[in-house]
Amino acid sequence: MLALLAALALLLLADARSAAASGVDGVSDQNLGLWKGQFTTGSNLADPFPTYFAQAWVGAATAPHLRYARFVTAPDAIAQGGACEQNLLSWYIYVTQTLHMIPVIGVWQVAEGGCADDGVPSSAKYTTEIARLLATLRSTGATLPYLEAWNEPNSSGVSASTAAAFWSDAASVCAGAGCTALAGDFVDNDPDQGGQAFNPGCTPSGLTYNGVFKSYEAAYVKALNGATPSIWALHPYYAVNCEQSASITTFAAGLPATNPAPQIWFTEVGSWECRLGQTTPRGTARQLADANYLNTILRPPFPVLAANTFWYELAVLGWTQNCAKYADSALYESAQQLGPLFARPAAAAVFGQDTTLAAHTASASGVSTSGATLSGSVTPGGIYEAWEYFQYGRSTAYTSQTTRVALGPGLSPQPVSASISGLSPGTLYHDRVVAVDAAGQTQAGLDATFVTPRH
Repeated sequence: MLALLAALALLLLADARSAAASGVDGVSDQNLGLWKGQFTTGSNLADPFPTYFAQAWVGAATAPHLRYARFVTAPDAIAQGGACEQNLLSWYIYVTQTLHMIPVIGVWQVAEGGCADDGVPSSAKYTTEIARLLATLRSTGATLPYLEAWNEPNSSGVSASTAAAFWSDAASVCAGAGCTALAGDFVDNDPDQGGQAFNPGCTPSGLTYNGVFKSYEAAYVKALNGATPSIWALHPYYAVNCEQSASITTFAAGLPATNPAPQIWFTEVGSWECRLGQTTPRGTARQLADANYLNTILRPPFPVLAANTFWYELAVLGWTQNCAKYADSALYESAQQLGPLFARPAAAAVFGQDTTLAAHTASASGVSTSGATLSGSVTPGGIYEAWEYFQYGRSTAYTSQTTRVALGPGLSPQPVSASISGLSPGTLYHDRVVAVDAAGQTQAGLDATFVTPRH
């Protein structure tokens, strides 16, 4: 363990420029099942946002950026029935059958999403409810592969011994249900759940990861009575938004020593544009910087241990920017519900730069003595909204251009055209289509020519 920590310390000091690309391969977003029909990519597009999302970021071998999807629900979701059960099943079916992602579910005494807070169950009741939950999910045709025994026990009033017992119960049920139970699922003092006050900049003396967090983990491990979970989960919000790594190294050092070492999953993490109750947002620049810190500093020390990272969240319904309910770590924002979604700068840090932006010029049509219709196709820049326009003129200096037209995010080529007028008869003209996206990338199609008739 000492050798491992020494290696981690050296890696923490490595130049960020040598770090690998983003390791975010999961999404922890309760709104995932609500996207269909809720948002559109732009007023000029008929395709809803989830159509783009399904094509761009999940499923296909050519774009396997997001492989996992996570949902948190009540352990007795099936017993509660109603919206609590239906929201869970709608999400699960959408994720497994439409997006073809790997589902991960965490449970706790949640009081949202149609669920009631029925308190912390007894071990016997927990075991019964978890078995019922897994059986119901299996009846949809897809067996749940991963179950988080209890979401954020150290900030939700659950004792370490009780949380450890829940993992033991979950592991026992999973042994016969074909799933793996994730242990821990701790949060490094999340303010949304009543943890310590958050001050952007976070002085080390203001953090408690080496006190309360460390002692809770030690009690949890002791209560496992020698059991050695293969996967541990952590929500390192403070490590990201305070740009400090001590909570992660403290957590890793406190795990039972095994060979091979257990995996660590960041089952929930995000960089905040603003936090709960914050009247002045931290801003998108701070969110971008913290997202870069996650990818260039926090993940590289754990290329094996931090096997998966789940971002919370992609887009929110009615909460973006107002910080009224949650800390806002959404990568897409909308000015209004049912309005278009646009990528924040942090989306580039989480998903990486896209290389799909392309423009292809086609032959002009409807050419007359004074006008023509210019044509081509444009492939938007992946996660970024894009625009297209045509340049034209009597030479490749292209002294004129058409109005820019928004395309929204996407990966598929889209036909584009523009009618122009005011041309001179009997004249050779050059034209090309140009695509530009919000990431600053520009692609121009090849030059094409046409001649206006004299009469």
